[in-house]
Amino acid sequence: MSSIKLLSPAKVNLTLEVLGKRPDGYHEIRSLLQPVDLFDELMIETTEVDGIQISSSGIEIPQGEDNLAWKAADLFLKESRLDTGLAITIKKKIPPGSGLGGGSGNAAAVLMGLNRLTDALPEETLFGIAPRLGADVAFFLRSVASVAEGIGERITVIKDFPLLYYVILCPNLHVSTADVYTKWDELNTGSPGPGPSLDIFEIVERFKGETGDFPLRNDLEKPAFELHPEIKAFRQILSSLDVKNVLMTGSGSAVYAVFREEFEAYEIYEYLKTSPTFQVFFATGIRGWHRLI
Repeated sequence: MSSIKLLSPAKVNLTLEVLGKRPDGYHEIRSLLQPVDLFDELMIETTEVDGIQISSSGIEIPQGEDNLAWKAADLFLKESRLDTGLAITIKKKIPPGSGLGGGSGNAAAVLMGLNRLTDALPEETLFGIAPRLGADVAFFLRSVASVAEGIGERITVIKDFPLLYYVILCPNLHVSTADVYTKWDELNTGSPGPGPSLDIFEIVERFKGETGDFPLRNDLEKPAFELHPEIKAFRQILSSLDVKNVLMTGSGSAVYAVFREEFEAYEIYEYLKTSPTFQVFFATGIRGWHRLI
């Protein structure tokens, strides 16, 4: 039996533009993302028992074909034409439905982990099949600050991006990404859209600067707030603490404050961490792929 242990990170969207709906029903986006050191843990084992078995602890998640890690394993086996059973164990810490990309990160970890075990597929094949699993999966294959375009499958790695500090607030709320995009469609029907497009690489340079202000943007905030007003209320909790740089990540429900200085972030985290109504995480941007445990 062969096995590998991996850490599967979360991500935050520092910008997320929705550029429009495509003829195939997907949405064209452009987003600046950074992976952070909030991790799920995965153990992937090849077995002599047929099929793919998923088990988990920490947070309840689907155990079968509805799990993205299961789908990633199934897709890898079909693409590689390998005949083996798999057992995948996930210690879940990243809240599902939070916009932090936990499921997509797990799927990318399975693809990379299985390829490390078997060396069965070239890297370009992994990047080619990743979008079939989810929009953020290709980003997590490298797990460095990047600009994602298209439906998230076109990745441009940003060199020398600063490792920022985050206080992430997670309501006990699972948000459907599909529902948020449907609401975005409703809000933008017959209108000029969410506003002018960003010069994304000019924005990247502003993040690399030394000022405390960040050019944050998320076009999905308004539709998410319409569907779940409590997300806006949780965002205001952070804003009320005299924090300038606050945003929802992905399609929600998590919101975050971002800082250049660690002590500023930790001060806010210390103040909020004992809350009985939401989870709070202190996280730092990372640079590099899922570390071996």
